[in-house]
Amino acid sequence: MANVEPGLVPDFAAAFLERLVEQVLRQHAERLSELSQSIWEKPELAFKEFHACGLLTSYLKKEGYAVQTSYGGLETAFLGTYETSSFDSSKHPTVAVLCEYDALPEIGHACGHNLIAEAGLGTFIAVCEVLKTSDIQGRVYCMGTPAEEAGSGKVQLLNAGAFKGVDFAMMIHPCPVDILEPAILGVVGLKVEFHGKSAHASCGPWEAVNALDAAVAAYNNISMLRQQLEPACQVHMTIMNGGVKPNIIPDYSLSEYYIRAPTEAHMKDLKKRVFNCLEAAALATGCKSNINFTETETKGLMSNQTMLSVYGHYGKKHGMFFPPMRPTYGSTDMGNVSVEVPSIHPAFGVGAPGMEMIHTRAFQTLTGRPEAHKAAQRGALAMSMTALNLLIDPDFRHKVRKEFELSKQTFVGSAGFC
Repeated sequence: MANVEPGLVPDFAAAFLERLVEQVLRQHAERLSELSQSIWEKPELAFKEFHACGLLTSYLKKEGYAVQTSYGGLETAFLGTYETSSFDSSKHPTVAVLCEYDALPEIGHACGHNLIAEAGLGTFIAVCEVLKTSDIQGRVYCMGTPAEEAGSGKVQLLNAGAFKGVDFAMMIHPCPVDILEPAILGVVGLKVEFHGKSAHASCGPWEAVNALDAAVAAYNNISMLRQQLEPACQVHMTIMNGGVKPNIIPDYSLSEYYIRAPTEAHMKDLKKRVFNCLEAAALATGCKSNINFTETETKGLMSNQTMLSVYGHYGKKHGMFFPPMRPTYGSTDMGNVSVEVPSIHPAFGVGAPGMEMIHTRAFQTLTGRPEAHKAAQRGALAMSMTALNLLIDPDFRHKVRKEFELSKQTFVGSAGFC
């Protein structure tokens, strides 16, 4: 037998499957690029991705795949499905390939979700076509997940039970360069109100309870806290309302905060410390505080190293280069998926000559270029081979699940201080 690399199917079988995947992706390359470009040209905001959703579901239907629209109760979510003739959920795995396709206000697809959709759709079709010509048993999903940028669509889908029965999940994201394991943080938003007592700033300031002082004290408390935080634990803040005129001591202030942390354990600890800073500010100034969460909490990404080893192997083989670099940070609702299902979320470089970063107009330009489509389809090949390894090899699946269970213990357990 030919040499077998850890976590990979035998070389002779892998080479055959790889050729099939490449062949399918070549056959669909032009149409996938056209679909992605159409999404890029007509950017749509969260939960309004009707054009993109229509393109993706129409493509799947034309290829003969079963498609469920309004999946999980979300109008612009969908589920494409293929399962083999002898599929048995008690014996065979289900692999979900995720697509995103929402855009940003004003700067369109500056996060490249058109390319995520292109790569996800290409992966699904390539894997399914291989299954049709083999004895491999399993089920594959192409899951359309709206509203990553605002609304945490994947969290809503999780809450609706849309991932029930999914054994493994994967997607890839465009970036200036290839990154095998981006460090992605969990995030939660806070709205912090302080209520005090108004007074004239010159004639009777001693009668006031200054709500702006409370907001400033909270900011200073957290600024001092930051020195003792690990680099991946972050707090961002802005004062939205600090009064109306300089000579009126405000009886109300409003601030908004983002708290970011790499794991659930870190997040739990950091939220407690931030709340202490806020309550201390209220106590020091005599104000009353009102603290509310403003957004669905997204969790940090728990990447599965075993799955990444296969993705990285095929990525490098087909021209990807994963440079040593600092973590990327940022946040995504894929983090919530990753703590429920073994998952990967690597990044693929779109050819950014000046290291243009996501969420900029410069990056938006890059995501509509031919080079970006080629990069997305190269990523689709690596994802396809990762999915096929999961479908073929029960030992590989066992390693993935074992790592997942061990990682989750640390991820949700005690972190000590951030």
